[in-house]
Amino acid sequence: MKKLFTLLFICFTFFTNAQTPGPGCTNPIACNYDPLATVEDGSCTFPGCTYLFACNYDSTAGCAELGACIFPDGCIDSTACNYDASATCDDGSCIVPDGCTDPTACNYDPLAVCDDGSCLTAYGCTDATACNYDASATCDDGSCLTTYGCTDATACNYDASATCDDGSCLTAYGCTDPAACNYNSSATCNNGSCTYPVQYYDCNGTCLNDTDGDGVCDELEISGCTDPIACNLDLLATDDDGSCTYPVQYYDCN
Repeated sequence: MKKLFTLLFICFTFFTNAQTPGPGCTNPIACNYDPLATVEDGSCTFPGCTYLFACNYDSTAGCAELGACIFPDGCIDSTACNYDASATCDDGSCIVPDGCTDPTACNYDPLAVCDDGSCLTAYGCTDATACNYDASATCDDGSCLTTYGCTDATACNYDASATCDDGSCLTAYGCTDPAACNYNSSATCNNGSCTYPVQYYDCNGTCLNDTDGDGVCDELEISGCTDPIACNLDLLATDDDGSCTYPVQYYDCN
């Protein structure tokens, strides 16, 4: 009987001690919740992702929470070429823009794997000194024209090798020789129309030298007998030189 009482006393003592209020985790959702604790001691730990390689690994988690871990599933960098809007955890696959990938662009980079928006595709002449300079062009296509001259085929100074007109074309045709009778001071191109005075005459047909005023230029005068009744009348003579001879009275010239 004494042994029975001793055993009952031990059990009563154990049970009483186990139910004794004490410090512990009193939060029911904690991993280490202690239903017997009566005083919260701040020792509670909570469920979380305990997988080291998960995106949301929680080193403070006291226990694993089913389905809590988020694993890498794509590129979440919105500036990357392969950005995945549906991805929730970056897997390190992001490709950063690094050049122009358009093979038709003049700055195409065959080594680039992700287009950075720098491609230049507006072709034209980029030489500001050329007559066909295109301010909107970003890529020179070799079309620049820089040989200046007169490009008007109707001008007298037309330059067949010129690609850019420099405003030098001359198109006012006429006689450009000041010595000509029909000299045109406003003409820039001689059209072969010049006319000149006959030798010894001016443009009005007047002798330059006519000492005797007979209308025959001194340089063209022919000396001889000009009297029609003279025996030695010279029909070609223009200037009587006093050499006329006449028949003896009652005789003819023969």
